[in-house]
Amino acid sequence: MKSDEHEQTDFVPLGRYAPREAAKLLTRFEEAGIPFRMQPRKPAPQPGPTAAIDISVDAARGTEVPQIHRDLFGDGLPNYDSSFFRDHNNV
Repeated sequence: MKSDEHEQTDFVPLGRYAPREAAKLLTRFEEAGIPFRMQPRKPAPQPGPTAAIDISVDAARGTEVPQIHRDLFGDGLPNYDSSFFRDHNNV
């Protein structure tokens, strides 16, 4: 479901994904009925193919999103501050 169907929905940022990964994720969100927003990003300054897609999801359905992400990609959500540097003391 896209955000235009749910104007009163609060959305939280999920992350930035390559177009192929984003397509898989958004398909699963649609199947689960999870409202989302997406914003394609193109490399600056030239027009061209989409380089990445920013995705936000319905805050009320946020508890379902990590499991969908794990099912598709085998890992947790992209959260660099808490997961990528977990074993390093430099953050």
